[in-house]
Amino acid sequence: MLEMRGLRMRFGASVAAVLATMAGAAAQSLPDVPRNRTLISQGWDFYNQVPATANFNPYAGVLLHQRNSLHYTVYEQLFYTNHVANEIVPWLATGWTQSPDNREVTIKLREGATWSDGKPFTSADVVFTFNMLIASAPDLVQSSAIKEWVASAQATDPLTVVVRLNKPGPRWPQDYLATGQAGRFVVVPKHIWEGQDPKTFTNFDLAKGWPVGTGPFKLVKSDANSLFYDRRDTWWAVDRGVAKALPQVQRVIYIPATEQAMPQLYASGQVDMGRSIQPGTFEAIRNQNRGLRAWNETGPVWGGADGCTFAIRFNLQQKPFDDVSVRRAFNFAIDRRQLIDLALEGSVLPASVPMSSFEGLTAYMPKLKDLIDAERIDRLDLAESGRLMTSRGYKKGANGFWAKPDGSPWQIGLSTVQGDPQGPVLTQQLRAAGFDVVNNAQQRTALSEATTTGNFEMSHGTHCGSLYDPWQTLEHFHTKYSAKPGEKVRDVRAPTRYENPAYDAIVDKMEAMKPSPNDPAYVDLVREAMRIYIRDIPEITLAEEFHTLAFNYTYWTGWPNAKAPYAAPFPPWEGFAMVIHRLQPTR
Repeated sequence: MLEMRGLRMRFGASVAAVLATMAGAAAQSLPDVPRNRTLISQGWDFYNQVPATANFNPYAGVLLHQRNSLHYTVYEQLFYTNHVANEIVPWLATGWTQSPDNREVTIKLREGATWSDGKPFTSADVVFTFNMLIASAPDLVQSSAIKEWVASAQATDPLTVVVRLNKPGPRWPQDYLATGQAGRFVVVPKHIWEGQDPKTFTNFDLAKGWPVGTGPFKLVKSDANSLFYDRRDTWWAVDRGVAKALPQVQRVIYIPATEQAMPQLYASGQVDMGRSIQPGTFEAIRNQNRGLRAWNETGPVWGGADGCTFAIRFNLQQKPFDDVSVRRAFNFAIDRRQLIDLALEGSVLPASVPMSSFEGLTAYMPKLKDLIDAERIDRLDLAESGRLMTSRGYKKGANGFWAKPDGSPWQIGLSTVQGDPQGPVLTQQLRAAGFDVVNNAQQRTALSEATTTGNFEMSHGTHCGSLYDPWQTLEHFHTKYSAKPGEKVRDVRAPTRYENPAYDAIVDKMEAMKPSPNDPAYVDLVREAMRIYIRDIPEITLAEEFHTLAFNYTYWTGWPNAKAPYAAPFPPWEGFAMVIHRLQPTR
């Protein structure tokens, strides 16, 4: 009783209620499952309580259940990707082929896959899902992207789908069928969804066994405190020999939690996995819970690549950031190493171009080094920063800050999310270089709204994109993502409103080619696009993002890590299903 009372004090009623449910599961007609057969997950996004407890539509919102728990319990993908090694893992499908013009993709499905209600999983389900998304654009997650790319989808037999694209898509199958992050293609059962309005269909009825998926778990409980997923008795993947056995996890419990609650939840062993925490916090709570481990065995760099970089994004429609000399002056005023040490406890590595250290990308970096070295954009150079500002007519006033060419004061807002430790350090560095910068800390939703609508001068955040191909990030600077002043940009990852027809032509050529660091023609295009990026600096790349992810080995072993990199360790990514399948109880 004292332990339960303490949990209420630390985390609110939610965790205590979950533990009470676990202890008295039989009273709710749920089988009793011991803790060392139960996996407890916080998911990824921070909530005080479970959102939308009666809506399990995987296309209803990226921040709802598909991202936090459905993707490794109920639903499965056609293909998974081990992003660490850029390896495709066939799952509901066995492979794909592409036509020579890269406008037609033939997908072969795996024979014998079934939905949780026993109905066969066939090409009709895949075609139905494509057509549903196209007809529902832009109201469903991923629908606009599918409509942009897919001209038609046809089932030529129960195990074959032929997708005709609107334009050449050499990387389309991998990006849309095997990579699940913010947007993901989730096949839904035609026999349940047909006749429903997908924009309002909640896909929830426990009595009917909804949501129906092909995964090894079924939803058995949903309320404001938690979601319970119990392992099913049968699973097609075992029957077809794709998986050796049913998962050892008998029950997955999703619990909501706030950012402030996470350290103590990890320390007390009340969660096995969830959102990343600060590296210093991780180092402290390891002494309280000896079962906690990260991707790397030692720090201060505890995490691994995630395809994202930290960056300052400029609004190029706001003067004077339409001036490349001013943007470059800001770049040379930043000390990346100091920023990392002071704000991030030395837990990440500096970067000057927007590419992560995933294996698919590292092969390109030696081919770009000379461009970076020539422009020296990775270095602190206050003299060069000052020279650039002076060349554009700026003069420092008596207060030590740069004034506008007409002599008027110039104060600059740096928009950051509340709690961002980099904001104060960046602000101080820029002020030391003579820029009168003010850190405007905002709620995450407000910051996102401001950056997409262009209501900012500079903003700091993560730029996610390239996983195996530089084009995946470089295309975010294409003119097509710009917008008129006051209008929203098309993609939250492309807020700079950069416009350059010559650059557009290069990335358009890249888009139509199969990416490879061994193709000289493709590498030349990467170099030309990167040369323009380095010259124009539409954003300042600061460092590579590494998440310090804690996994609790007290009850479960088999988590991915640097020595066993069989999957990327990020709970919101589709490939995390491979982790759930591999976990083993400690006793």
